[in-house]
Amino acid sequence: MVMRMVHIIRSEMTKIVTLPSTWVTTFALFVAFLFFQYQVFGVYTELADSFKQKALTEVYVLGELKESMEASIFNPGILLVILGSVIAGSEFKTGQFGMSVVAVPNRSRLIVGKFVAAFLYVLILSLSWFSVAFLFVYFGVRDTNITLFGMTELSGSFFRILLFAVAFTLFPIGLTLIARRTLFGVVSSMVMIMLTMMQVVAVVSPKVDALLPLSAARNLLLQGTDNPVPLTGTSLQGGIVLLGWIIVSFAGATIILKRRDAR
Repeated sequence: MVMRMVHIIRSEMTKIVTLPSTWVTTFALFVAFLFFQYQVFGVYTELADSFKQKALTEVYVLGELKESMEASIFNPGILLVILGSVIAGSEFKTGQFGMSVVAVPNRSRLIVGKFVAAFLYVLILSLSWFSVAFLFVYFGVRDTNITLFGMTELSGSFFRILLFAVAFTLFPIGLTLIARRTLFGVVSSMVMIMLTMMQVVAVVSPKVDALLPLSAARNLLLQGTDNPVPLTGTSLQGGIVLLGWIIVSFAGATIILKRRDAR
């Protein structure tokens, strides 16, 4: 059974990495990511200059560097909903989902394979983004004697970013699998994001707004930063809500696809 599951995951991973649309989307997201790194690099150098002039303490500078780095990944990371929708919608676009069901009749295992394969892909993507972002921080302050983050701080930042990236890729996968349309996954995800950006729900009920994906991600990653839109929960609450979105999208996709014809 374990080897069968490994084979399913490997097959789904192969589908992901051989899709031209996956690479095009990944490249476009990376360009957006580099743009935000370029934008925030000036903040790093300003912090370094202030530290050299003894205007700021090392503890304060380190806190600002970490928060700025996380924010620089958060902003382009919002667009990961597009990647998730593209990954899930490709089989429906080409009509290959029926063949996948023939190859893996147990649809629960098939959905697990799709989610795990997507998780592994996003894990690699998150590692690359985090590494590049850290390099921008390093080159921004390398002329100072600032001792950059310890392993505890780095691992904490990485796992928060990983949870955010995974959630923003996987919950659109569930929506897309349910609707069988890439566009539905993108549009429905973006609508939920816009509800937070425009504070439509927050004005009525901040507690309800905290349950939306973008609000949860902001609560998880943007604690302590200057936010034009107030946060609606703690970092822990944000992480729990994002985990909830992953679980609900997986459960919804599994239940509906088990009852629906594969064609």
